[in-house]
Amino acid sequence: MIKEFISKQKVECIGGFTAVYADPIMAHVNPSELYKKDIFIIIKSDNTIWATIVDHEGKDQQNYQWIEIIRDDVKRRVSPIMPRTYYFEIKKGDLFGTYVISNDIISNESFSDSKTYLSALIDNNWYLSRC
Repeated sequence: MIKEFISKQKVECIGGFTAVYADPIMAHVNPSELYKKDIFIIIKSDNTIWATIVDHEGKDQQNYQWIEIIRDDVKRRVSPIMPRTYYFEIKKGDLFGTYVISNDIISNESFSDSKTYLSALIDNNWYLSRC
């Protein structure tokens, strides 16, 4: 889904993935609303991270609002029940919440799996270590 979205939007990026909203409180309060907070995350060639809310219903595909995510606002989360799942939290802003990196990723030389994407999100020196 992320590959089709990127090609339709003509957004230049070096990688991206779908982040599924996984806030435990919302899961108990209203689990049917969780999917409405899923986001697409892309990493551009200048090492900036951008996100937009996924429109699962496909109604408003022309007016996506991209929001820059600052690495200092992203924190790794872990689950004792699912230790191999890659969670992260956006600590503030419009996209505040806990997300899991889905298997819907752009795989390439820079990003081969969910673990690589998590490193790119939380490590301020990630870009320098790639060079």
